[in-house]
Amino acid sequence: MVIPKSFDDGRDFESMLLTSILGTFIALKEDLISLKQAESYWFSDLTAEIFEELSLSAELVAIIQEGVQLKKLSQYSTIYEEQLDKLIEASKNLIARYYTDYDDTNAGIIN
Repeated sequence: MVIPKSFDDGRDFESMLLTSILGTFIALKEDLISLKQAESYWFSDLTAEIFEELSLSAELVAIIQEGVQLKKLSQYSTIYEEQLDKLIEASKNLIARYYTDYDDTNAGIIN
């Protein structure tokens, strides 16, 4: 993976954000952090609003908005886990699109 020293466009910035968001989902899945911690990092309505104001992709904003909904699902263990898996997969797919376009030598690095 190549980490740019500067951001040529919003895609570089978004791919960096998505990598961190994916890590947060995985940390939740592995019980390394609490849902409250994840909310303080990324999953809040305010974060979604800021991302929209920054004109980040609709897919990225949707992932954040769905992450916000995890709290409502946390009492339903199976549904929560299924949604978390879906968000991990959605994040991976979106990151793969960015990195495949950016650096073909690392295509599939997250698969």
